[in-house]
Amino acid sequence: MAATIKRIRPVGRYAVGIDWTDGHESILPHRHLRLACPCNACVAATPEVGPKECEAAFVRAIGAATLFIAWADEHETLFVADELRALCRCAYCVREPNYPISGQ
Repeated sequence: MAATIKRIRPVGRYAVGIDWTDGHESILPHRHLRLACPCNACVAATPEVGPKECEAAFVRAIGAATLFIAWADEHETLFVADELRALCRCAYCVREPNYPISGQ
């Protein structure tokens, strides 16, 4: 069974923290999330984004499997849990367990 979102929390002004049901923790910068937006408009666009495009105005978990982000430029993004987990760049997720950031 794939991990699902247990809790989300702000990490400073520029990132979102995700606590997963399997005990893992991810910290995902807003810029990283905006560049990974899976919508057709973003996939077709150039990867250059400015500060307003990377400013999250509203972040909310929808159930345990989806994250909704409303951006300051009025764009909206939905990520499913599997997409978010794949974006995690902690030592464990990039296969460098000798340098762990989280417990799992």
